[in-house]
Amino acid sequence: MRRFLIAAALCALAAAAAGNGDPFAFLPDGGRGIFSRAFPDRPAQQAALGTTRSEAEWTAALTGAALTPREVETLAAYLARVAPLVTGDDPVAGLPPDGRDMALAQCQSCHSLFSGYLMHRRDRQGWLSIFASPFHAAIPLDDRQRAIFADYSAINMPLRPEDVPPEFRF
Repeated sequence: MRRFLIAAALCALAAAAAGNGDPFAFLPDGGRGIFSRAFPDRPAQQAALGTTRSEAEWTAALTGAALTPREVETLAAYLARVAPLVTGDDPVAGLPPDGRDMALAQCQSCHSLFSGYLMHRRDRQGWLSIFASPFHAAIPLDDRQRAIFADYSAINMPLRPEDVPPEFRF
C-alpha cells in the first residue's frame, strides 16, 4: 500500500510539473519566498541581510510592509535566525533553506506530507521535540536549521484540509 501511495504522489507531482506549476503552491511561503517581496531590490536585500535583529525587532521593522501578519511573523522568525548573512551578488540566491524547503525535502520522504505534517498543530517547542525521537534525530539538520523548521511549522501549520489539493490528501 505504501508503494502505491508513493507512486500516486509521484504521478501527481509529475502531472503538476508538466503543467509548469509548483505542485506545492498551496503551502505558505517560507522566509526565502517572502524575502524578495519584502525587499524587492538588491540594495534593500543586502541592507536587510547585513542587519542583526531579534524576532520582535524584525516584526516591528516589517510591520506596514505589503505582507500578511502571518508572512511578517514567518519572515521575522527566519531573518532573526539567518541575518546577518553575506550572500554575494545575488542576496536571494544566497539565502539558506527555509522551513518550507526543509519540510518538502525531509518530511515526505518517510511519511505522508498531509497526515504526517500539514495537519499537525504544535508550538515551536513541540516541533523541536520531534527531533528527540531516534528516527527524526537522524535527519541531517543542524540546530539552526531545526529552529528555522520549527518556527515556520509553528506559524504556518496546520493547514485546513480543504486548502490541500485532493491528490495530496492521503
